[in-house]
Amino acid sequence: MDTIDRLVQHSCRQLGAKAALREKLGGIWRELSYESLEDQAARIGAGLCEQGFQPGRQAAVLASPSSLWVAAYLGILKAGGVVVPIDKELKTTEIRHILSDCQARILFTEPQFLESVQEIAPSLPSLETVVLLRAGRARSAVVATAPAPGEDLEALSQSLSELAARYGFTERDRDNLSGMIQRLRAQIAPAFPIGKKTEEGKKSLRQRFARGEAHDSMPVVALGDFLGDPENLPPSPRCAADTAMILYTSGTTGRSKGAMLSHGNVISNIQAARDIFNLGAEMRTLSFLPINHVYELVCGILLPLSVGGTISFAESLKQLAANLAEVKPSFLLGVPAVFQRLHDRIRKSIDDKPLARLLFRFGPTRTLVTSKVRQSLGDGTIFVSGGAALDPAVADGLARLGVDVYQGYGITETSPIVAAERPGCKKLGTVGMPLPGVQVRIHEANGEGVGEIWVKGPNVMQGYFNNPRASAEVLTDGWYHTGDLGSIDEQGILSIRGRVKNLIVTPNGKNVYPEEVENELIKSPFIAEAMVYGHKVTASAEEVHALIVPDQERLDDHVRQNGLPPLNMSDVEALIRAEVVSACRQLADFKRVKKFTLREEELPKTTTRKIKRFAVEAEIPAASSAPTTVK
Repeated sequence: MDTIDRLVQHSCRQLGAKAALREKLGGIWRELSYESLEDQAARIGAGLCEQGFQPGRQAAVLASPSSLWVAAYLGILKAGGVVVPIDKELKTTEIRHILSDCQARILFTEPQFLESVQEIAPSLPSLETVVLLRAGRARSAVVATAPAPGEDLEALSQSLSELAARYGFTERDRDNLSGMIQRLRAQIAPAFPIGKKTEEGKKSLRQRFARGEAHDSMPVVALGDFLGDPENLPPSPRCAADTAMILYTSGTTGRSKGAMLSHGNVISNIQAARDIFNLGAEMRTLSFLPINHVYELVCGILLPLSVGGTISFAESLKQLAANLAEVKPSFLLGVPAVFQRLHDRIRKSIDDKPLARLLFRFGPTRTLVTSKVRQSLGDGTIFVSGGAALDPAVADGLARLGVDVYQGYGITETSPIVAAERPGCKKLGTVGMPLPGVQVRIHEANGEGVGEIWVKGPNVMQGYFNNPRASAEVLTDGWYHTGDLGSIDEQGILSIRGRVKNLIVTPNGKNVYPEEVENELIKSPFIAEAMVYGHKVTASAEEVHALIVPDQERLDDHVRQNGLPPLNMSDVEALIRAEVVSACRQLADFKRVKKFTLREEELPKTTTRKIKRFAVEAEIPAASSAPTTVK
């Protein structure tokens, strides 16, 4: 099992009818078994091969998280292809850049993205075919054929589920509807196997394209017409050293680059994570993070599938709390903002109940409250935070509530995990020890032991696609230069301090890490966002300045609750100045903000919600108002 698709295939063949993936449609959780996932992926892989798709070629996926997304991903790998996941939140220009740069031949997408794709298609000479994953009753633009019976059943099932939810059907009625659909599926399947095409549909898409039957010069085909016969799927010639996917970085410092991850890179990370958390087939996860990002894709999708677990896709972030209560996952990936909200929600629930508040106040009775908290979330659940630094105060607060959160550190270029806390090895404010087999060293550490984090191991990327210059800049003898600043203590535990490019050097030669200052500022209820940066005062020294976005809603609440007149700009500046002074009391003198500028608009961010510092810094010299001095 040296490739990702073979690793997942092993689970599929071992577990058969067990639920692999779950989605909630029309108020009802619907399951896709391991054997059905394998069948879907094999048919997609066969469809690719039947159209002349060659091993080593690129195929992209631009769609919402779903079972079909996962099947398309695995199908591309089965055909020997390289998967290019694309963030559905990107702008059209960014999608064009990725599809052009990676030279994708096939794009799997959904109807809502089709207009954007057709708009940029003329500038994408490599793109040959667009496959619609959720075409419903839409006909392929290649050829008009009747919708497949399987598609009719799916549409009928979804409609009935929506009606059941809308009119409050009982559980028994829902079961009867589900049974009816199953009986219909059983009756139709012998005559029309799922994925079976009409005689016209069996014709090579390439032949039909040659006859000029494509629409608007871009062949668009429904998934039902694209699927092939698994019997025609040859064994993939790919091995561990071959590229499995190209993941484009979110571009906090400019145009995104495609990190090439091999099958071996990803599998090494999966196996290490599996071992340190002792994960097995009992694993249940709730997936709500972007599936195209390496953190969720590897740790939230491929990891549970590799051990035979079950993945449930959350309906939305708004429904996350309800879905958590329904699924009760045994393993949950999240980002700091989610754990902050979880902490605040639990504390509010306790504070709103006099008895719970009283019991929680005293150590001997606190467990009566924390046991209820664990029960509501899933007793024994492993919570893992990644993507950004988790505030130690939030981690400590959750631990007091009976919720242990393990923090990890990783990046796209390292597949992604570099280090992680684990059972028996947790230290507040750190990201734990490096994974087994992964080496970490601090390059050119200063007097505080802080320097750039370099990583070497089986998880380090092969390089950036079609960009040898950028690859050479970050890879030295197998060591990847992360661009992050950190330190390692005597126990071998890693701490993250900030970014090399963001480091501020004061006139006294002191180092200030902007992220540390920002974390203090945003604790203020009146500060929605803050970006700390170095303002040049000499050729080699900087002063600590900040851009601050006030929280207008909190300001309005403040005015209303205190019976104040509407605030003008001077009032807001005075209030924020007081908040900055208060926040900076927690910091050494040289780290304190000297001046700040207020900004009304939200700071520009990547799709992973990281501030695009390069874009903000370009605007700073043109700021309309002079910075406010902090005294």
